Parts: sequence; structure tokens; C-alpha cells
Amino acid sequence: MKGWLARHGPALLSAVLLGAAFPPFNVFLLVFVGVAPLLARLRDLTGRQALASGFWFGLAYYLIQMYWVFGFVTDWIHKPVVALIPYIITALLGGLLVMPVGWLVNRCYAIGRPWLVPLVWAAGEGFRAYVPVLAFPWGLMATPLARQPWLVQHAAFGGVFLVSAWVVIVNLAVVHALFPDKNGQKAMSARQASSLALVFVAALLAGMLRLTNMPETKKLVVTLGQPGVDMAFTKGVERWQKLGTAARTTMATAQANGSQLVVFPEGFGEETSGDTPVSGVGARPPVPTILGSHRRAGDKIFQTAWLYDQTWKQADKTRLVVFGEYVPFRDSPLLANFNLPTADISPGEKIVTSEVAGTKVGTLVCFEGVFPDLSEAHARNGAQALVQISIDDWYIRTPAWEQLWMSSVWRSIENGLPLLRVGGEGMTMATDCRGRVLAWAKPYEPTALRVEVGVPAKSDAIPYKSVFLYICAAACLWVAGEGLVVGRKKSKDS
Repeated sequence: MKGWLARHGPALLSAVLLGAAFPPFNVFLLVFVGVAPLLARLRDLTGRQALASGFWFGLAYYLIQMYWVFGFVTDWIHKPVVALIPYIITALLGGLLVMPVGWLVNRCYAIGRPWLVPLVWAAGEGFRAYVPVLAFPWGLMATPLARQPWLVQHAAFGGVFLVSAWVVIVNLAVVHALFPDKNGQKAMSARQASSLALVFVAALLAGMLRLTNMPETKKLVVTLGQPGVDMAFTKGVERWQKLGTAARTTMATAQANGSQLVVFPEGFGEETSGDTPVSGVGARPPVPTILGSHRRAGDKIFQTAWLYDQTWKQADKTRLVVFGEYVPFRDSPLLANFNLPTADISPGEKIVTSEVAGTKVGTLVCFEGVFPDLSEAHARNGAQALVQISIDDWYIRTPAWEQLWMSSVWRSIENGLPLLRVGGEGMTMATDCRGRVLAWAKPYEPTALRVEVGVPAKSDAIPYKSVFLYICAAACLWVAGEGLVVGRKKSKDS
């Protein structure tokens, strides 16, 4: 046990430190030192030990990150023991997905290229974000810095993953300064350390320069309609009565305050098979409107954002929640105890960016807000603003609720676009085109939040920020290839 702790204790410590940077603790500065113990220990391990240490870090980290799953599933199925199953499985998957990062970091040291560690780390986050079926960009290193948009404007050059790599530079500097290896050697050469320091400072200054160079904008007056209804667990007649009341009150307020656009949350309308949503705002709202509902087309069901401005337009959700909106292995006996949806939602075929209230808008339906590539695609399509409609009520009073709005702020920073976000009971807010929060709606209460946002002619961010992840992937291939060669050479020499 003592030997195991010596090898993998630093991984567990890093999981705790990094976890404390996130909700509900929110000690955001810990992101700059949280993984330093792990990075330092990985240097002195064998390749196999580094794999194991990566697993233990991922397992512990996701036990911290995902404990809200237990409460969420318990509320859903009312079986606490059964609710432990998805929580534990999620943490185990986290461990397995992080495991290769441990080995790759170890190889960075072995080949004398520790300066590649930030790229390897970002690649690991990108892999977790987009791996088929399990794609889930959660607990990203940079996420807590959403509260400090002035610090991370360089996300416009490479997205949240670039900022994660930037944060790892500081962790690596801590290792270099405080954790010599077992032979007393520093983690990097003086040249490598100074080069990384220059990269860190250059990114910070470039971001700050961006913050001082705001684009010209036009004013858009919006009312964000938070119904104050638990849209996850309020069902039937009660649900539609409350939403109808919220619709009438919000629309009247919007007309009175001169709003050009009204936004309601996902699921605000009833399921429909027609070309017009069924909701409390009626078939022809007096103010241009965005809302969400299920849409049936033949034998398929879509989660749809509806946009009204003289006529109704549709933008179907393209990125779905596994086990929430579609269920792989639906007939498995293991899933029999879960209150799963009776039918699968189908993903939309393409990302649709539409014009409403004289503004080109990219809609993000709930879960889509955590994926950087979707908002990036909207920006390339010419979006002038991002609108996220959500039902976050599943996660009320859990850290997930807070981390979801942080993801929304990142989408604004990355693309240089204002973002309007509406939830059923909270996390309703608006940002400017640099991710700074302009207004918040008080949670749990029906609110018609009027906000004036500056809308630019187009995004001023780099259009293909996701290229950074391909650079990170190439770095991983380099490290893996050279690392295997070096490892075999050492084996032959010994």
C-alpha cells in the first residue's frame, strides 16, 4: 500500500486540487497548480506505471466531477443503489480515457521534450470531448476561468483547449521550479522553460489586446423569458398551464419594454408534427421569438429550436445526450431499472444558422452549448449572436448547473459573439461579445429579463480554431512514435 501511494498518491492529490477549482468550491486559481503533483510524479515512473497513474487520476477526478450524476439519477428513478451504477461507470470511463495521457506525458519527459506536455494534455481533453458515443467536454482544465474572461481572450485563437494548454504551462513551471527528479534534475532545460514562459506571456498579452479592441456593434434589445417552472419534473396539464402564464406575461413585458426579440427555453412548446410550434405565445407572436420543442417528422422526433419573424424557421439539435435523448443497447437487462425515454430523438442533419429580428443567430439547444465546434460552425456561417435554450432543471442545486453556464461563457469568448442563454428555472443570462456577463435572471422565479446587447457584423475570432486540436493530436503521434523508439533502445541497452 505504501508503494502504491508513493507511485499514485500525487495523482489523487492532483484530482482533489483540480476538482476544487470547479463548482461548488470555485477556487479557480487552483487550475494553475492542480496537476503539478501528477506531472512531477509521471516523470519518474515507468511507462506502465504512468498509464496506471493516469487511470487513477482520471478515476478520482471524475468521481469528484460527476458526483452530481448520483443525485440526478436518484431523483429520476428513485432508486439510490441503482443510481450508483452510472456514477461509478462514468468515473471508470473517465479513468480509462485519461490513462493514455499519463503515458504520453511520461514519454514527453523520456524523449527530452517536456514542452510538449501542454499539447498532450489538450489533446486528451479534445479526445474526451469528441470520442464517438461518449463525447463529453466536461471538467476541462480551463473551464473555471470562465469567471475571468479578461484573462482568457486568447481562446479566440484556439478555443478552450488552447487555454487548457496555456494553463498547463504554469503547472509545468511549478514542476520545474519545485520538483526536481530523483537525480536532482530540473524538469526542463533553461531554454525550454524560457520559451514556454514567452509563449504564456504572449498569449496573455494577445488576449488582453483583443479585450481592448472591441468591434463596432448595433444594439439589440432582447427579453429573456425564464418561466420559473421546473421543466424537468413538472408534467401534464400543470406544466402547460404554468408555461402558458409565463408566455403571456413575458410577451406583454417584451412589448412594453421595446424588445426586438424574445427568447424562451428548450421544451417551451408541446410536441408538434406541423410547421408551427404549439405554445403559449401562439402561432404569430407579436415580437420575434425563439423557443424549443419536440418536432415529429414521419417516424423521427427532433429536438428543435423554433425561430419566428413573420414566418417560423427550424433548427434541429445535432448533438444529443446519450441515455437522455437516445439510448444505445436499449434492450439490455442492465437498463431495465432506469426510467429511460420511450423513444429516441434523432439528430439534425446539419447546423442551421438563421436570421431573426434582423440578426443572424446560431442556436444551441441545451447540451450543444458544451461543444466548441458547434458554435464555431455557427460563427463560420455568419452568426452575429449565439442563443442557447436549455432545460437545466435536471441539475438544479448541483455543480453541473453552474458548469453548464460556464460552458456558455466560453462559447461567447471563443467566437467573439454575444450569447443569450435561457433556462427553465435559472442560469438565464446574457454576455457581450467578449464573454462578460451583462445581466442575470434571479433563479427559481418567473422572470422577463430585458437586456441590451451589442451585436457585431460578424465574428472577429479565428474561424478554424479547432485546428489547434489537430496540432495537439500530431504532437501526441510524435511523442508516441519517438517515445516507443527511445523505450525500445533503452530496453536493448539494458
